[in-house]
Formats: sequence, structure tokens, C-alpha cells
Amino acid sequence: MALVATVWVLSSGSRSLFVKNLNFKTSDESLRKHISENIKEGKILSVRIQKHLKNGKNVSMGFGFLEFDSVDTAANVCRDLQGTVLDGHALILQLCHAKKDEKVLSKVENDQSSTKLIVRNVPFEATEKDLKQLFSPFGQVKSLRLPMRFGKHRGFAFVEFVTKQEAQNALKALSSTHLYGRHLVMERAKEGETLEELRARTTAQFANDEDVGPNPMKISKKRKVAALVD
Repeated sequence: MALVATVWVLSSGSRSLFVKNLNFKTSDESLRKHISENIKEGKILSVRIQKHLKNGKNVSMGFGFLEFDSVDTAANVCRDLQGTVLDGHALILQLCHAKKDEKVLSKVENDQSSTKLIVRNVPFEATEKDLKQLFSPFGQVKSLRLPMRFGKHRGFAFVEFVTKQEAQNALKALSSTHLYGRHLVMERAKEGETLEELRARTTAQFANDEDVGPNPMKISKKRKVAALVD
């Protein structure tokens, strides 16, 4: 049975734009007003800032999607409003389009290594649900892991998509994204790297990063790595 999902794909020839680097205080209404006041011709049909639940309230994730009445309008807005400032933030605009993407398992490539992303600097208040909401607009999330220790996650996560293109879309679109005020750092997994190998490599690197910090704790590297992989 085919899995069907709405996926946002970065591309030309589209009536839609992906907008990022939004101020977290920017609303759908203020973004629409900014676009409407600066558009030379054409109309904006819809504005949707991606949100997630925090302390019982829906708050901005710093990016969203815009839909216009024509391909030309979208292209002109992308060119003319690129870098314009709204609420103190320079907007980053990219052409994209929404499509119904049928994920037929028999068509998925055998090599899934490059479908995986490593996400570092994840804020400790973030949940798996927050991350899934962040990555889902760019494709079908096959798996999402947020390694835990003593009831809290370790500050990094692994996201696997169904296709390589979806992983690339997410990596490109979310490169400047902040979550709960922290800049997410992302990279693709190495060729042939399994999730278990990915986890071991990231855990070791996490320990090394602590070792070279400005005020490293007086604890041996072996003990820190052992503590992380317990």
C-alpha cells in the first residue's frame, strides 16, 4: 500500500515560497502585511508560519510558507523581497511547491545512508514531537531518534527520511533554523553508515567537544565516553 503525504520541495516554477529566519514574534498577519505592502503586482493567497506547542501555547518555529496567485508573482517576490527586514530579521526566501508524494516501498532506493541527518545542539526542552513537526514539512520522516539518559535527551538527534531528496530539502531549508532559541547544527550521515554507527560516532564527538571546552571538568575522557554510552 502506498503512503501518501504532502511534501514541500524546493524548486523553481512554483507559486509558493519557503520563508525562514523569521522573528519568533512575527505573526501570520504581520508577515502577510509585510509582503502585501511590498509586492509590485499579483496577490498573496495564503500565509502559514510553522508552529509548535510550548507551555500550552502555539509558538513560531521561525519559518513558514507563502502561496501566490501565479508563478511569476512568487518569482518576483522571491527576488524583490529577498533580505528585506521584518521585526528586525532579514527574510530568507526560497521557491518551493507542495505535492502529493506517493511513497511506494518498492521504489525506495536500497542505499538509505544519505537519507539520514544528524541534528546537534538540540535544546533540552525540545521533544521528539517538536522535531517531527520541524522536519515533516519536507518529506516522510521514516524514523526520529532522540537518545536519552536519566530521563533527559543528550542534545542531539537522528532523523531518517524515505528518500535522499527529502533529506537534502530539509538540510538546505533548515540550515539557519533556531529551536527554542538555539541554532540547530545539521549534517548528512556518511555513506553506508548505520544508525548504530551514527550514534556511536556522535556520542564520541559529543564527549570530545566537552574535552576541548573552555572549562573542561576534571574527569577522564574514558569515563565521560563510558557515561555517555551507558
